[in-house]
Amino acid sequence: MGLKKRSAIRAGAVLVCLCLAVSTVMAQTEDPSLTRACEAQISAKFGQWRLAPVSPDVEQFAKSRNVNPTTVSGDFNGDGRRDVALLVIHGPVPPPDYPDRLDFLHIAVCMNTPLGLSLFIIDKPYCSDGISVSRRGGQYYDFERQVEGTYQVDGVHAYCFEKAGATYQFENGSFRQIVDSD
Repeated sequence: MGLKKRSAIRAGAVLVCLCLAVSTVMAQTEDPSLTRACEAQISAKFGQWRLAPVSPDVEQFAKSRNVNPTTVSGDFNGDGRRDVALLVIHGPVPPPDYPDRLDFLHIAVCMNTPLGLSLFIIDKPYCSDGISVSRRGGQYYDFERQVEGTYQVDGVHAYCFEKAGATYQFENGSFRQIVDSD
């Protein structure tokens, strides 16, 4: 193999590694201005709302992993821009206990488009203890449909701590539920 060809291959490999590193950092880093803009959209939709309360176990788990169980970011529509999702509750204070809590619980997803933010609401998520991100390219097994698949874009995963969960994958303008942990 010639020197020019090897140099081109090395340069390409370095470029791929840099792109992967940048996309990983972008997906993990929350953008405060994006989150604030999303919160304004949620306020316009619900008026009175707040981030959903989490149990002490979920809070401790999240702190040990340095993650936020109520706010996550990723590229949820596959356009290369960072989007944000929040686990929110509206209604009475204090919130009702499970299962009535689900009537007031939502995942608010703000898609960061070239025309501005677009708010999508996932009502009554499969689980309500916290949210995380299922990364694009990850493999899953859908327990409801009994099929295997690959996440085509980042998805919002709603979990029942140490029990079950479902990922919401954005497809054709709406979110599809994939029951991927049981």
